[in-house]
This record gives sequence, structure tokens and C-alpha cells, in this order.
Amino acid sequence: MDTLPPNTHIQSPSKTGAGRQLGMQKIAVTLLILLASAVIFILPNSVTEPWVNYSSESENRAPSPSANVVSPSTAAEKTKYRQDAQSLLAEIIAHRDRLQEKRVELWGEFEFKQAMLQIERGDQQYHYGEYAESVASYQSALDGLSTLETSGKSILEKAISDTGKAVEGLILSTATSAIELASAMAPENKNIQQLSQRVARLPQVIEAMQQGDKFSSLSQLSAAKKAFTQAAKLDPEHKKAAAALAKTRQKITEQRFRSHMGDGFSALDNNNFEQASAAFNRAGTVYANHAAVKQALAQLETRRSQLWVTRNMARAADFEKQEKWHQAKSVYQKLLLTDATLTDVKVKQIPVSVRADLDSRIKAMIDDPLSLAASSQLKKARQALQDAEGIATPGPVLNEQIASLKHIIKTSQIPLEVALTSDSNTDVILFRVARLGTFYKTSVALKPGRYIVAGTRSGFRDVRIEFTLTDKGFDTPITISCNEAI
Repeated sequence: MDTLPPNTHIQSPSKTGAGRQLGMQKIAVTLLILLASAVIFILPNSVTEPWVNYSSESENRAPSPSANVVSPSTAAEKTKYRQDAQSLLAEIIAHRDRLQEKRVELWGEFEFKQAMLQIERGDQQYHYGEYAESVASYQSALDGLSTLETSGKSILEKAISDTGKAVEGLILSTATSAIELASAMAPENKNIQQLSQRVARLPQVIEAMQQGDKFSSLSQLSAAKKAFTQAAKLDPEHKKAAAALAKTRQKITEQRFRSHMGDGFSALDNNNFEQASAAFNRAGTVYANHAAVKQALAQLETRRSQLWVTRNMARAADFEKQEKWHQAKSVYQKLLLTDATLTDVKVKQIPVSVRADLDSRIKAMIDDPLSLAASSQLKKARQALQDAEGIATPGPVLNEQIASLKHIIKTSQIPLEVALTSDSNTDVILFRVARLGTFYKTSVALKPGRYIVAGTRSGFRDVRIEFTLTDKGFDTPITISCNEAI
């Protein structure tokens, strides 16, 4: 059954509350139903005369069909238009209600009013029986409302997007206006509700971020970190706050790293290797496996090695100045064991080894001058003296050794008279020199050296005496007698 009202008017949005609008909508729907019933059941029977006047000539014409009689085609056409109008109005009401719920007056008031005017025009056309024209007006209004509803979705999406961008950009005015529009259009939207909460906290976030930027520019990183932490707590979703906090933390970490590295290099400059190593290792705990730490530790070891070599080279040089050739040689050998590529050490070790060998030979002869009694040792002593005198710049130690060696060589070849006494009963022999036989007193010319004299006598215990003859000689004779009977 058709229920289209002949003179339906859809009200424009009022500025009263939502409850009042809902009540008005219910009344409007009820009136539409009543009016549609009247149009279908009452109006066709009440139209008994045409709406235009007829001329006198028409009265003389042949009688026409009764005005109350409506042809079946006309009735069907009117019914069709009423159904189309009813269908369009139902869609119009649905669109209008949705737009009013989305507070269309805030973002599409002009377009919405234009659609309402089209609906009023359609109502008037329908009232005057211009059904086709009224359907066209209703369709135009519906198209406008549909377009407006589509654009409303885009406007809502843009408002949400603008809010998020403004919050991230710390633009309070834009965020506030955008969220107000989005909240008005879709108050139940969870995303919009969350954005609204973020906008509410935005002033505090802005203040914290400004404080953080200020402290950061002054290199007060601890204070900046505190401010950015506060901003991130106020809005955990704020990317800029999170990035600023992460950047500040990174700066603090880098500052601590640089501080440890600086301490390490300061200690290294002072050759304080233990402190330098500890500082570099602390830096390594900040950034594990950092290339700079590895390079610094390698540099430390190189510096430590270089200093050790330098100090030992200086120590060896001191030994050379003191003509302590064996000590110098020992230092050079130790250095080469540590690093066999030390060219300077290799070069210095050669003359030091020669001098150490010469020093050993001369000392051995000076310490044991009596060994020169042997011709082979005398030959070695003379060769050592020749080598020593061949040194271009002998030091005081070598000069003293040369003098001592010369004296030893000279005195070793001067015979000394050695007096011997016996009892004329003891047979005396001086080993490697001569058999002296029996005597009371005798003397023998001997070069400095070590000698053994022995005496034998039948029925008495043998006597053996070892004596050392130096260039000083003896003040008393050597007595050798076999006096102990067997």
C-alpha cells in the first residue's frame, strides 16, 4: 500500500539537542505516514474539478467525459510517482539523520541547506501535482546528501590524520580544532577518543619537550633526559618524544664513552699504562667490541713496548758508559728476545759483545796472574793486551785493565830467587823444575807461579809442600824435611 504524503517537508537541522531532534524526527515520520494515506485514499476522490477555468466556447461543445473519472493509465502513473517519491524520501531521511548525527552543520552546512531546499521544492511540486518534477527534486536532494555523506568520511579521516600530525608536531591549536571536529563527527570512535586524550595532555608534553630541547642545547644531558622522559610518559605513543629521549640517551652514552677514552689517552700521555688500560676497558664496557677501544689498547701496548725498549736502550747505554759490558750485553739480548726485529739493538749488540768478551779475558788474567806461567796463557794474555790497546777510545776501566795486564805480563817473566832449607837427609824434588837432592840450604830462580816441592827419606813419612810465587817473592825460606819416623 502506498503511504507517500502529498506535501512532505523534511526539516533542516536544528541547533537544539539530539533528543529534541529525535523527537521531531518521530513526529515527522508519523505525519508523513498520515499524509501519504490521505493522498492515496482521500485525495483522488476529492478532485472533482480541473484546476484551470474553461472558456464559454467549451460550454457549446459536445459533452466531455466526467472530470471525476480518472483513466487507469493516469492513476497508474500517479501511483508510480508516489512510490518513487516515497522511496527517495526514505533514503533522504536516512542520509539526513546520519549527517545530523555527524554534526554536518560544523563541516557541510551550506551543502546540507541546499539539499533541504531541494526537498522543500519537491514538496511544493508534489503539492501542485507536478509529480515528475518533485521526484527529480527529491533525487537531486538525495544525490547532494549522498555526496555530502561521502565527503564527510573524507573530512573525518582528514581530521583524525590532522590531529595525529599536529600532536606529533606539537601544534596545539591545530590538534585542538581537528580533534573537536573529529569528536563531534564520531564521538564513539575509539581511535578518536584516544587521540582526544593525547590532545588533552599535549600542553604538558609541549612544555616537557621545550625544556628538554633547552637543556640539550646547553649540553645538560641529564636534565634533558629527565624532561624527555617526562614527555614520553605523558604520551607513550609520541614518536618525537621517544626519538628525543633515545637520542639524548645515546648522547649520554657517547659522552661517557668519550670521557673514558679521554681519561685513557691522558694517562697514556703520562705513560701511566695501568690507568690507561683501565680507562680504555671501561670504555669497552660502554661499547663492546668498539674499534676505537681496540685501537687504543693496541696503541697502549705499542707505547708500552716502545717505552720499555727505550728505557732498556738507555739502561744499556749507561752500562756502556760505565764499561759494564756484560750488563749491557744482557740487556740487548733481552730486548732481542722480546722483538728480534729491533735493528738498532742488533747493531749495538755487536761491539758490546766484543768488549764483553775482551773484558772477560782480561779480568780472568788479572784475577789469576800466575796462570801466565804457562806459555799458552802468556800468549793469550799478550793477544788480549794487543786487542785492548787497539780500542780507539778506551775508557778508564779499560785503561786500568791494560796497565794491570802489562804489569802482569812483565812480572810473570821475571825469575825470583826462592830459598829452600832441609836437613841434608831428605831427598828433595821441585816438580816440573828440577831434582834438588839433599842439602841444608839452596836457592832456585823461579818465575811467578804455582809450584810443588816434595821430600822423601827412608824410614820417614814423605813431605809435600805447595807454594805460590808472586812477583813479591818470599821473605823466609821454604823448609822441607822428613822428620816423622814410620
